[in-house]
Amino acid sequence: MKKKKFNPYTIILLSFLFTLLLGTLLLSLPVSQKTPVPFIDHLFIATSAFTVTGLATIDITADYTYFGLTIIMLLIQVGGLGIVTLGMVIFILVGRKVGLKNRFLISEALNQGSIGGILRLVQIVLFISLAFEFAGTLLLAIEWIPVYGFGEGLYRSLFTAVSAFNNAGFALDSDNMISHRINPVINFLVTTLVVLGGLGFTVYIDLFRKKTFTALRVHTKIMLIGTLAVNTAATALVFLLEMNNRKTIGGYHWFDQLQMSYFQAVTTRTAGFNSIDIGAMNTDSLLLIMLLMFIGGGSTSVAGGIKLTTAAMILFGTMTYIKGQQEIQIFGRAIEQKFLLRSFAIVVLSSATIFIITFLLVLAEPDLPFLPLFFETVSAFGTVGLSMGVTAKLTIAGKLLIILMMMIGKIGVLTFVFTFSQPKNQHYRYPKQDILTG
Repeated sequence: MKKKKFNPYTIILLSFLFTLLLGTLLLSLPVSQKTPVPFIDHLFIATSAFTVTGLATIDITADYTYFGLTIIMLLIQVGGLGIVTLGMVIFILVGRKVGLKNRFLISEALNQGSIGGILRLVQIVLFISLAFEFAGTLLLAIEWIPVYGFGEGLYRSLFTAVSAFNNAGFALDSDNMISHRINPVINFLVTTLVVLGGLGFTVYIDLFRKKTFTALRVHTKIMLIGTLAVNTAATALVFLLEMNNRKTIGGYHWFDQLQMSYFQAVTTRTAGFNSIDIGAMNTDSLLLIMLLMFIGGGSTSVAGGIKLTTAAMILFGTMTYIKGQQEIQIFGRAIEQKFLLRSFAIVVLSSATIFIITFLLVLAEPDLPFLPLFFETVSAFGTVGLSMGVTAKLTIAGKLLIILMMMIGKIGVLTFVFTFSQPKNQHYRYPKQDILTG
């Protein structure tokens, strides 16, 4: 009998589904609820938390107890670290040997090209996550304990720090972060945690090992420069597009307008916090936000989307073709063709998935406008969590479609495809021939 090949993608998906089911059951317990909540909403919230998205069909602060909110926070933490990564951490702590199959499984979960030093990477991922969340909790507590009291202020700080660093977008206020929209301390701390979580753990390792900018890997340089450029441009555009919209930032002092624009620009890429009413934004601003959500954060980070490096590869590949060059060059380094093909596949599959889910969602929700449904789909794909106010209005069919979109957005389109179709190495070549394009 032929031995079945090891497929890490299947194990990742099964681990994902098991944790999702466990989280849903825990949220369904009477001790988790203040008021009875339908099972589909428990499933939706558990999925949104575990995929670090932030979309919600109910008001979690009004419908869940502290126990339920803690389950949500733990799902966010596990989702940010990754269930496979967390499993390997437990293996290491109890002294179990991690074999080659498990090392390969971790490398796929963390989007690494090899298994070399993978266990060290797992330890660094855990340390970085806990360190930043601890620091964020302390700094937020300094601001919130005097306002809410010690217990409530500390819990709120911990929940927000975990949610922000893991780019989840869940907040303990019914209006998300709108009530803190002109508080520069909260805005700065939350956005800083979001950026730190979205850079990617391999960036921190590279920064720690290298002493100069020129010695950094191309991936790290793209993430650092790209994050700064995208956040700056997005802040300026949100400010210019919304400065006269009195339903969002219009009418505020210019400094408050800038900090609200910055907050929304940064958190839009994958975190999903909002300090302004998203549904009240201008259409051009909404299109900008959808582009930012589609791009997302960095590889090996807690962020979603196609990833900033993927977008950069498509951009550099296009520029290379326009210049008539044969080789992609970034920061004085040549990039292998396979990375461009991978980036191209990610963009095509992601775009196709968004189109299909949006098409089905429009069929399932004939009473809801197209733009909010399209926006909801892109937000779910990018595991962002922003909404134009239609999440709670979705039918069961609509909620299931968004749940599916959040799952695909979290595990990645390539992982989802490879779960059902294992890639094979080709050891032969066909004769070449031209094809007309354009």
